[in-house]
Formats: sequence, C-alpha cells, structure tokens
Amino acid sequence: MPDEQRVCGPVFVGSADLGGAEADFIVGGLLIDCKATTRPYTIHRSAVQQLAGYLLLDYDDVYGMDRVGLCLSRQGALITWNVPEFLDALGARVPLPRLRTLLRDHLRQAKRSTSSEKG
Repeated sequence: MPDEQRVCGPVFVGSADLGGAEADFIVGGLLIDCKATTRPYTIHRSAVQQLAGYLLLDYDDVYGMDRVGLCLSRQGALITWNVPEFLDALGARVPLPRLRTLLRDHLRQAKRSTSSEKG
C-alpha cells in the first residue's frame, strides 16, 4: 500500500472549525478511531458520533474515505462499516457530500455568530 494511503493523525479541512480535531488513522480509505474500552460489547454513542464527525470534517473528500471503523485495542478487534451503511444506521437521509456541506456551513455560521457577539 502506498505511503499516501496510510495516514497517522489525519487533520481534515474542517478540523480548524472545531479547534483542531484529528482522527487516529486512515488506511486505504478506512477511517479508524481507536478505543481502549473494558466493555467491548457496548459502543458508546459518543464514540460513534466522534467517528461520524471525523468523516464529515473531510469537507473536500481529500482522503477518499469509503469505510469507517473502531479499533478496540484491548480486545484486538476492528469493527468496520462502509460509509453508506454507517450513515444509514445513524439515520442520515442525504448523501455524504451534502452532510459535509451542512456541517461546514453550520460550524462556520456558529463561529461568525460567536465572533460578532464578542466584538
């Protein structure tokens, strides 16, 4: 696998909109977030939301992610979903590019609102 398909600590175009959020790994289009849970049978909502957030912060699809996954480091397990399946399970009803645009617009509008309140 070429080096450019293995990224440790990827930073997304939208990371700055959230104060510098970065994921754990992207390998060949698979976004991986590592968790060191002692309860592998319970995936917390926050872990899934964090994974979705990273997926959406790649506004311009720079990394070409087509799968997402959680690495359960204590169990040596990797749980993966293809992106359409993952978004469908989360209740998304619009395509990924539109979700990314909606998030970008929301975050940037919130930033502008906060800035104008301070000024």
